[in-house]
Amino acid sequence: MTQESALAPRRDGSAGARRPGPMGLSRDFWLVWTAAAVSGLGDGLELSAFPLLATHWTRDPVLVSAAAAATEAPWLVLGLLVGGLVDRWDRRKVLLIADSCRALLVAALATAVACDVGNIWLLLVVLFALGSAQIFFDTSVQAVIPAVAGTGSLVRANSLLHGSATVLVQFAGPAAGAALFAVAPWLPAGIDAVSYLLGVALLAGVRGRFRPARASAPEGAASLRHSVAEGLRWLRDDRVVRVLALATVLLGMGSAAAWGVMVLFARHQWHLGGTGYGLLLTASAVGSVAGSLVAAPLARRLPHRLLLAGSAAGSATAFGLLTVARPAALAAALLAVNGLMVVVWNVVTVSERQARIPDALTGRVTAAYRVLAWGSMPVGGLLGGALASALGLRAALAAGALLLALAALLVATGRAPLGGGARQEA
Repeated sequence: MTQESALAPRRDGSAGARRPGPMGLSRDFWLVWTAAAVSGLGDGLELSAFPLLATHWTRDPVLVSAAAAATEAPWLVLGLLVGGLVDRWDRRKVLLIADSCRALLVAALATAVACDVGNIWLLLVVLFALGSAQIFFDTSVQAVIPAVAGTGSLVRANSLLHGSATVLVQFAGPAAGAALFAVAPWLPAGIDAVSYLLGVALLAGVRGRFRPARASAPEGAASLRHSVAEGLRWLRDDRVVRVLALATVLLGMGSAAAWGVMVLFARHQWHLGGTGYGLLLTASAVGSVAGSLVAAPLARRLPHRLLLAGSAAGSATAFGLLTVARPAALAAALLAVNGLMVVVWNVVTVSERQARIPDALTGRVTAAYRVLAWGSMPVGGLLGGALASALGLRAALAAGALLLALAALLVATGRAPLGGGARQEA
């Protein structure tokens, strides 16, 4: 072990002694949690404001779907490389730089919209750049959580992260984003820039170094390729993470196919304006809040395989019923069901991964996993847009429901020994 690796936080979250805070979680965890919550509020503004901005500049379903897919597309290009880099760098510094870049990007977009020089192509470029920065942030934060929370509290910590993200990203943010967009289209992006800067200030208070142990191989391009390949082999050989990755690909494609045209479905099927669309997203967030509250208790009491298969099947049913739902209130209820199922799925799968992946491989395996998961979303989004153009909006939702049902079947019939995350919980 090198001197540097001895200074890095261990898998149990200690970089020296960490004093427990509320719920037995460390001060550093709560700083990371607060930073994620603050910047998450800005993300929630984007969730409704950016699709509305896309439809303000174009009514082409393919371009609207491309805007929905642009944030996830960078995973296909950069995901594996970022995983290798995150396992070499101080992950706390990566979080700081990533959020700083996102603040600059959305501030530039807000300025362009305010000066009336924007168009759909500018939005696509900014969203792609935001997605690139998000790869570094998301990969790093998933590697940091086991260090600041400890492997014995992963489900609890992930439930708190998903709960705050749900309340702010999906509940408060979308309704506020739609309302602010109605006042001035540049306002949501401007406030988002401020939220990212506040997140940077909070992350600066996290103590310790979060760089994993370095391998003995010399650093360089060849070593980086070797490191990335090592992460891919680990994912391939671990039955649990491999099955979860394949199922998540199906979920990502199905959800993106449906959500990519949801704003158009809301306008034409349920005759909702911008505020109504924001309220639909809020209804989905209500279900997500419920999911964040029940995920940890359910994960302690029920087999993880049952939870995962049931959540995927529940989302498939919700999207299938949306194809024939007439009243907007019924659509809102179905989206709430989907929101609950998505959070249960996310909490359980993330906890399973974090409990199994060695710290030195966390960045690479997480990135490889998310390349498959997030990389499938632009494919699903464009598939949904193409089906909507050729066969109508209902075809996109039906395709999404079918893919989600296949994910449920894969988890239910697989032989991977799920449940490691539950065994780690105190």
